[in-house]
Order: sequence, then structure tokens, then C-alpha cells
Amino acid sequence: MSATLTHDSTPSIGSAPPLADVAPKRRPMSFAPSWVALLIATDVGMFLVAALAAIEIVKHGHYVPAPADSIVVSSVIYAAFWLLIFERLGLYRRSFASSVKDELYYTAAALALGALPQFVLFTLVPSVSSSRSVLLLSVAIATVTVGGSRAALHIIRARLNERFPRRVAVVGHPDRLAAVLASLNFSPATRVLALAESDLETSLDSLDVAAGLAGAAWLRQARAWGAQTILLTEILPPHVLPALLEAAARDHIKLAFAPPRLCAHAYEYAVQTDGHQTLIVPFRLRACGTLAQINKRALDISVALLALVIAAPIMLLAACAIAIESGGPIFFKQERVGRNGRPFDVLKFRTMRVNAEAATGPVWATAGDPRKTRLGSFMRRVSIDELPQVFNVLRGEMSLVGPRPERPVFVDEFRRRLPRYDERHLVRPGITGWSQVHMKRVLTVNDVSQKLSHDLFYVENWSYFMDVSVIVKTAAEFLFHRAA
Repeated sequence: MSATLTHDSTPSIGSAPPLADVAPKRRPMSFAPSWVALLIATDVGMFLVAALAAIEIVKHGHYVPAPADSIVVSSVIYAAFWLLIFERLGLYRRSFASSVKDELYYTAAALALGALPQFVLFTLVPSVSSSRSVLLLSVAIATVTVGGSRAALHIIRARLNERFPRRVAVVGHPDRLAAVLASLNFSPATRVLALAESDLETSLDSLDVAAGLAGAAWLRQARAWGAQTILLTEILPPHVLPALLEAAARDHIKLAFAPPRLCAHAYEYAVQTDGHQTLIVPFRLRACGTLAQINKRALDISVALLALVIAAPIMLLAACAIAIESGGPIFFKQERVGRNGRPFDVLKFRTMRVNAEAATGPVWATAGDPRKTRLGSFMRRVSIDELPQVFNVLRGEMSLVGPRPERPVFVDEFRRRLPRYDERHLVRPGITGWSQVHMKRVLTVNDVSQKLSHDLFYVENWSYFMDVSVIVKTAAEFLFHRAA
């Protein structure tokens, strides 16, 4: 878990070309009701297969776990628990997976979370359990069966999206149309039609509900093109909407408003009503809430203490090896920017020669960085140099998962070049993070905007499951580590 996919320092960017504006990362895709039903049916079947297979394997190990009726009960409980966990984690609402491999990672993370409460239940109430060993084995088997079925469905869904692409028409004033189109970020398979209309309200004066989508040129054009969704850049007056909704419903077209000023940033919106007035209420992200911070901090401390106990022998050997190869200092401290812009000293094992930046100043670490010691190259390759950051986590300066902290001098530069850069400081920086498991290991200055896009995606969509999935994926990537 201590393995991370990070770089050691940030580039000297005084003469670097201007950074591109951050491109929003595509938001997770929501599932249609029919697809939710298919996922649930497939998952339940795979849960039961895993549970029954685990029981048979234990039986053949010359241990009869329980009577037949108890086996049936425990198998049903297995499936019910995992189904509930998957639902609570949002796996039947939307998908973060961008690849088949991601489906396996997320399934493993969800099963790990689901196994813990079951293990406690079966310990406290053994009468409903066939065996705790069966539970652990069924989790391992379900990682293959459930993960495999979800990976197969991921491929099928991608093929269906390519064959039957979603069609979205964006309609509005030419000045607003360009801004909305720039902020939209659909999947590559989505077809988008832009229709300029200088006066939407007037164009709907002759709307005839009985005639379907008639009375406005853009309505007729969107219907003929086969639009499934129409996005309007202006909010229409109340007296127009009832007729427009009826006309759109006749042709199974969904309507939505997309005002350019309501773009997604590091906050959420809720729609409320007060009397006849509709209120659009902004509120803090879930990741910034007090309860979320308390729970995340408890998770950080618990796992960091466990990691410290497990990694202590490795850290002791690393410290001795550094002292033997190149003397002191053993640790390397560097000022970084943390939550709410507060600076702190990040702690690592030293992997470079002493005073490595004395002549060059701050530069970006590269794969063949000549400043690294021989031992330092190995430590970076297996991420042992990152282990001391566990102490940063225990001190509350970092989290296990979050945006990687950067150096103050470069943070100031990135703030000027990327307007949303400070939003990544709304949460504690992490030892590993969303960008670290979705981008290449060694970055360049041109990757900063893409990295920020991933960091903001994490901040805006944070959940406990997201943290666990990042940890699982980090551990998996550690087995196939790319050289730093």
C-alpha cells in the first residue's frame, strides 16, 4: 500500500511554455435502469457461484463446514451482503472504470469492504456461517467471477455505445453555445449537434403540442436528426415549459438546461423550491464536510499505524543501506503545500546525492536522473523512498489518498497559469492519488494540466470506495512498477 506512482520534484518552469487550460476529465457514466437490472442479476449469480465454489473447495479439504441448510443460508447472506455493499458504494448508479482492468480493481476493492462486516457477523453469530475460511475464499473467487463478468459487461457496453451512440443536441444563443460546447465532455462515441438560436423564447411561440415537435426550426431539426437529449443554454420562462415538455415527451426526447455559468467546479448544486420560486443552492463538496474529514482521518490513522508496523523492518534496512552507501542524512525533507495552502515538510528516504540541486536549482525528476544514487534508483523503482510519508499521515499533514503535494515556488506559478489549481488544496495531499494511478509515472511540465484534471476529478467525486480503489490499484501497479 505504501507504493506510489509519483515524481520527486517539480520542474523548473521559468522558461516553460504556457500551460494549457485544464481539460475536464469525463465524469462517471450513469447506468440506465435496464443496465442496472442486468448488473444486479449478473452480480447475484456470480456471488452465489463464488460462495458455493468456496464451500465445495473447503469440503474437499476434509472439513465439513456446516449442515446443508446452513450452507444455503450463509450463501444467501454472502450474496445479500455484497449486493448491499455494491449498492451503497454506487456500483449500480455509475461507473468510474475507464478500462477492463479498472473493473477488476473496483470489484476487488468493493469485495474487500463487503467482507469485513460479514467476517464480524459470522464471528459474533456463527450459526449463520458455514465457515469464516469459506468467506475469505469466496471473496477471492468472487474477485474473479464478479470482476470477470463486470469486465465482460464493460466491453459489451462499450461496443453498444459505439454501435448505438447517444445523440445530444445543444441549442442556444451563439455566444453561449460555444461556452457550453467547450465545457461538455461526453464519451468519444457521443454524437453532438449544435443549433444556434438567438431567441429561444420567441421561437417557441408557435409550439403546437398536438403536432409533436413543431413550431420551431431547431425543434424540427433536432427531431429529424434523432436527438435523444436537447440541452438549452438559456432557462425558458415557466409558461413555455409545459407545452415544450409534452411535445418532447411524444418523441421520447429528454430536455435539460445547460447555462454556461453553472459549470461544475469544486462545489455541488441542489435544486429546491420555495413557494413558486426555484432555488439553485450551491454547497460544499462531500470531501470537504466535517464528518467525511473525521472518518477519512480515522481511516488514515488506522491504516498508517498498521503500515508502519509492517514496513518498520524495511525502513530500518533502507536507513542502514543509505548510511553505508553515502552516509547521512538518511531522510530528505522538502517543503510542500498542503490542505488550504498550508506548507509542511514532506519526509522521504534520500535517493539523491547530498545537495543535488545546489547547481541546478529545482528541476523535474526524470527516469534516468543522474543525481540519483545507485541505491536511490532501486528505492524509487519499488517506492521504498516514500515509506517515511507514513509519519506525515500520522501528523495530519497528509492522507493516504489525495492529490500529490507540490513545492511552493511551483504552486505559485501553477496558480497563475491554471485558474482552478488551488481547488486541489481543499483536501489533504496524499501518498498516492487518482492521478498517480491513471497517469504515467514520470511526468513533464506539459502534463500538469492533465494531472490537475485528475486531481479535481478526485476532489469532486470523492468517496470512501474511491480511496479504497486507489489503494488497491496502487498495490496492483506496484507489482508491475514502472521505473522512475
